[in-house]
Amino acid sequence: MKICLIAEGCYPYIVGGVSSWVQQLIRNFPEHEYVLYTIMPDSEKQGQFLYTLPANVTGAQEVFLNDISLKSEKNAGLIPKPTVTAKWEIDEIRRLMLSNLDQWNMIFDFFQRGDRVIRNFLLGSDFYDIVKEVYNKQYGDTRFVDFVWTMRSMYMTLFHILNNPPPKADLYQTVSTGYAGIAGAMGKHLYGGSLLITEHGIYSREREEEIIVAAWVQKSFKRLWIDYFKSLSVGAYRAADRIVALFETNRRIQIELGADPLYCEVISNGVNVEGFSNLPGKTAEEAGRLNVGAVIRVTPIKDIKTMLYAFDIVKRRVPNAYFYLIGPTDEAPEYYQECIALWKELGIGDLQFTGRVNVKEYVGRMDVMVLTSISEGQPLALMEAMAAGVACVSTNVGSCKELFLGKQGDDLGPAGLLVPIMDYEQIAEHIIKIITTPDLQKQYGKAGRERMIRYFSEGRFIDAYRRLYNELDPEKKPIDEKI
Repeated sequence: MKICLIAEGCYPYIVGGVSSWVQQLIRNFPEHEYVLYTIMPDSEKQGQFLYTLPANVTGAQEVFLNDISLKSEKNAGLIPKPTVTAKWEIDEIRRLMLSNLDQWNMIFDFFQRGDRVIRNFLLGSDFYDIVKEVYNKQYGDTRFVDFVWTMRSMYMTLFHILNNPPPKADLYQTVSTGYAGIAGAMGKHLYGGSLLITEHGIYSREREEEIIVAAWVQKSFKRLWIDYFKSLSVGAYRAADRIVALFETNRRIQIELGADPLYCEVISNGVNVEGFSNLPGKTAEEAGRLNVGAVIRVTPIKDIKTMLYAFDIVKRRVPNAYFYLIGPTDEAPEYYQECIALWKELGIGDLQFTGRVNVKEYVGRMDVMVLTSISEGQPLALMEAMAAGVACVSTNVGSCKELFLGKQGDDLGPAGLLVPIMDYEQIAEHIIKIITTPDLQKQYGKAGRERMIRYFSEGRFIDAYRRLYNELDPEKKPIDEKI
């Protein structure tokens, strides 16, 4: 089976998290052919893959959102060539912009016509008339010129995706909704494949959280952007043949947002527990240290600054504590420099940013592993630490509560301690409690490892996707399946 795997903002350009999951999935299904369709904001990333693509990846179509502009060096100053738009097409585009589009197929077909030059359409009279009508209905108390350019910038990105359809495949598998989900829905419509969505976080909720605090979005247009991203997710849900969440809470949210419960299920991430057995322990140099580790990407969503404030408290109370921040530092360079400045300002001793390293060379040396993220799905960093038998401290985000405490009926006991987001004082207290109580370390470590073996093994994960692939394989798919 040929699978077009669609990823936005991650694989194969970013290490860790969802990208690790994608690499794990592809490697475990060598019998299938994968072709990548990747969406990234900046074309400077072109070809800069941080993963060695498995042998069963036969191609990669890269789409960069900064590749489209309303400016044109060739046609600068010229009036855009008008495009002919039928009334029924205008009606569908109006519904799209009012966030109440039921069926995207007409929109997909609209952008397959040869005269659909994005610049011409966005600067043309048809688009202007639609935007004016939407403005009069919902945004008449804002400046019209601001509204027009907001709509152009918003739909320029979406239309760029629609102008670059994914390749023909038997199955389109997306690792989020949003632009990736719409690209998958378009592929399914154009070529007749199936659509499988594996949503690691809830895309529309994550975008909403970002927009609420974003300085680049005018306050009067925040709801407009939130509704826009929600409409992308709903469009993907409605086209999907299967929708996967990593844990039950997210499955319920997907259904609340418009996903059909008949096509929704939970498949947890899986970890190769054996691969995290018998890892190297502390080095001779580390004898007498209490090692505190965090496997992270240095980005704002991981909230490294809260981690540093917590480490400052820990170091003042536990002088032999040593801190390892394990993972790449180049994803958000400005934020990394802010973290370095804070580290120096606090004067925390015995702290190391390792950069990109082999995680397995560090995890077994830790007395506790820490996660301070503001948002997560089901973090592999914690799951791997638990597989290695290391006690953990984490903010109560995503499925961390389930990972630490188990589902109902789980008799294994806690594998770590949870804290509210950004509460660096409580994070510090929990770290201190664990690293100064060896029996607690052992108890949490043992429970975590056993929970990974029972409920979160790589074998369970792969078996679940093998079943899904078999159900969606066009050669095996029942004729009454969703079309």
